[in-house]
Amino acid sequence: MKPSTRLLIVLLFSEALLAGIWIWLVSGIQSGSLKPAGTPAEAIATMSSTMGTVMGVVAAVGLVSVFLMRRKGN
Repeated sequence: MKPSTRLLIVLLFSEALLAGIWIWLVSGIQSGSLKPAGTPAEAIATMSSTMGTVMGVVAAVGLVSVFLMRRKGN
């Protein structure tokens, strides 16, 4: 298996892990088991924005790395 393909698989798993963490946190706030400092709606909005940014950065860095590796021939 090519290194670029392995990196793509790791990228997919890391995105799925981040999405799972986001779902767990939001469901915890909605159920009341996690208590935010402010209102739950504000906490969910802030968390969604932050996790979306993190997932976007991870995806962008990962895809650029995959394209650079494929261009090099790996």
